[in-house]
Amino acid sequence: MNNPEPGSRPDRSKAIAVEAGLDLLKTEGRAAAAAFMEDAGVPLAVIARVLNEPDRRRLPARADPHYND
Repeated sequence: MNNPEPGSRPDRSKAIAVEAGLDLLKTEGRAAAAAFMEDAGVPLAVIARVLNEPDRRRLPARADPHYND
């Protein structure tokens, strides 16, 4: 079984959706960002964490060294 490294993103499409949702947060607000991420299949626990606890966020997906793998 292939386990991702700690801090890595096993689902790149959801990581990208989180980044897009956080960009949307800046322009359209919290409700729009949360709805966008939910529609993209991001788990509610992840949505809550990235919106409520920004200090616990990982590096942006585009800064992840495995982003273009």
